[in-house]
Formats: sequence, C-alpha cells, structure tokens
Amino acid sequence: MVRVKGRTHLLRSDEGTTFRPIPRTPGTWKGGASCSCRIVPASNSLRSSPRRADPAARLADAHLAVAREHGFTSWRALRTELDRRLAAAEPDPVVQLFAAIRRGDAEIVDGLLAAHPAFANARDEEGSTPLSAAVDAHRATLIPILLRRGGDPHLVYAHSAHTPLSWAVVIEAYDCARALMEAGVEPDLFCAAGLGEVDRVRAFFTPEGRPRPQASITGSSRYAPDGTRLPCPPETDREVVSDALYMASRAGHEGTVQELLTRGPDLAFQAFAGATALHWAYFAGAPRVVALLLAAGADPTLRDPVLGCTPEAFGICTPASWAWGSKVRQRLAENPGLVHAESTRGGPLHEAARAGALEAVKLLLEAGADPGRRNAEGKTALDLARERPDQPWCVKVAEWLMSSAPEPRR
Repeated sequence: MVRVKGRTHLLRSDEGTTFRPIPRTPGTWKGGASCSCRIVPASNSLRSSPRRADPAARLADAHLAVAREHGFTSWRALRTELDRRLAAAEPDPVVQLFAAIRRGDAEIVDGLLAAHPAFANARDEEGSTPLSAAVDAHRATLIPILLRRGGDPHLVYAHSAHTPLSWAVVIEAYDCARALMEAGVEPDLFCAAGLGEVDRVRAFFTPEGRPRPQASITGSSRYAPDGTRLPCPPETDREVVSDALYMASRAGHEGTVQELLTRGPDLAFQAFAGATALHWAYFAGAPRVVALLLAAGADPTLRDPVLGCTPEAFGICTPASWAWGSKVRQRLAENPGLVHAESTRGGPLHEAARAGALEAVKLLLEAGADPGRRNAEGKTALDLARERPDQPWCVKVAEWLMSSAPEPRR
C-alpha cells in the first residue's frame, strides 16, 4: 500500500542549495537548525581551498574545510545531509497524482500512472484511492483513465464501506457514477436505490420478496451510541432494505421509494447521522417522497441524535451545519418558514455559524433569521462562532456578524 508522506523541501538556486531551518536531527550542523546556511558546489568552494595556501594539501583536507565551514564535523556528514535533502526535494509522485486528480489534469494523471502503475490504487493520508478522489472532485473524465491504468473500483474509502460508485451516489456525483457504470461497474441494491433504477432494485429480490444474498455490498456509515461503527452493509434483510430506502429517499427518487416500501422496511431505521428515511427526504427537498413515507407511517416527530432535529428541521439544519449554501438556499425557497426551525444547538443559523458557513449565515439572515435568538444554553449564533477561534471560517463568521448583522436582543 502506498501512502502519501510529508516531505521537507529545500530551495535550489543556480549558485547552490539553500537549507531552511529544520528541527535538530542526527547529522545536522551544530546547534540544530537555528541558522540557515548555503551549500555551494565543491568546484566553487574549492577556489579558496587549503591547496592554494598549501600545495601539499589533499582533497580530503578541502572536503573537511568545507564541511566545518558549514557546521559539520566531517565531509561524510555534510554529504549525508545534502543527499537526504536533495532526495526529500524530489516531488512525491503520489502527492503529484492526487493533486492532478483534484485539478482534473488528465495528461499528468495518465503520465504518472504510466510511470508508476502501482499508484493506481495508492491512498492519500485520508484513505482515498485515486478513483474515490476523482469522484470526490467530480472529475468524471478521469474515471476511464484510472480504470484503464488498473484502478480497482471495489476498494473502499478509508474505514467506510463506500466504493467509488456508492460514494458518487451519496455525494450526487452522478456523472462519475455514469462513467463507472459505463465501464462495467455494477451497482448493488444500495447504489441502484440511490440512482433511481427501479428495475435494478426489483432484480435484487427473490420471488418471495426477500433480498438476494449480498444484495448490498455497500451502505450508509452508521454508529452505535458509544461511537463504534455498526456493520456495513447491515446484517439483517430488513436493515438492508431500510438502508436502501434511506438512499432512495435522500436522492428523492419517488418510484424507488414506492418499490422499497412494499418490501417491509423499518421506517424508524437510523441510517447515516442517525437519521431516518423521512429526515433524508426532507433534506432532499422531495415533497412527494415525504408524502409517501408519511402515508406509510413514518414518524414526523422523531429527532436525530446528532443535531436533535425533527425530519422537517433536519432538512435545513443539516446543510447549514455542512456549509452547503446552495442546499440551504433551495430549502428556504421551498419553505421560508424553515428559517425558524429548531435543533439542539438552536437552529439553522446557529448551525451555520458554528460551521463557519458565511454564505449560509447571510442567506438565513436575509430570510429573516433572528441573530439574537438564544438556544437552551442562552447562546446566540455569534456565541457559537466565537467558541471556535481555532477555525478560520468561524472567525470570519464572528467578525461578519459583529460588523454587519443586527445587534442581538438582550
């Protein structure tokens, strides 16, 4: 497995190599790296070498003089450090690969994988493979290149069960999902539900109405109250159906929801973020799906364990807490009254401020949110932003609220 490593770089110039201060390590100059020094090519350095003063001087004497001039006890120590720095300065091809994927630079991606075939399934420090990184960046044009170069579409992201295809479905990167499927990647039940493929969904059930073995090989990330990860995909048939219903509801696919409701799902099943299918239908802004779920008996009063929202409030508080401005705008356009929704931390304005989501904060205030509204702990949205001074975006939100928003009511 190849992982991206942090690198210490040095700057080069025509005259030599400039060393930047680094922490003290064995083989570095005396006193650690509190000083910057310049290592020049030996041919230049030796212009003032000991041989000019002493014709009998040996090359080793010149080497030692140069080494000591730069704080090293020997020429070997100097060369060891210089070689290490030069090696470290070489661009890491894995870092280059993931950067090129994020940019969508097909030529660089193809060239790097041609030179380093094993990197087709490398992982960055977050656990992404090149394919999942391309999906995350919505770079559908890179999918065929990565697959042709040996990218494995079945590898999962980090500790989740998300393959590139299931991740594409979850983050609405449908162009990437199409590219994967056109290359022969088959969706499981979870993915088919999120893509609205009703016929595919039906094919995952036996004539008796039960999910076929391994109908879902992916699924939502779920956690127990103690924080441990729950099995993914779920263990029981009913949970597998319920998880697929969550994905269909989140994607707003009415036909798929109708189909899955005939398969006996648990409408109180807690999928990602501990939220039910009804929570996610509101998140999707899918009123027809909401109506189907309510008619089937979904409870509109259940609160999720993360934000403490009812399904309707979840629809705006979740995108606000994720700094998803466009979705906040959509929910407000559909129902301006959501600006007054409630969460455990207060409401959508509180969630947006705590997330450092300045765009969402502005949208909510324009829609009539009260900046002086206090949560159960007596805190305003500004208070929540101020509580996170280590987060630059929260600092910006706090500064903007203090300078531009109406004064909180006392």
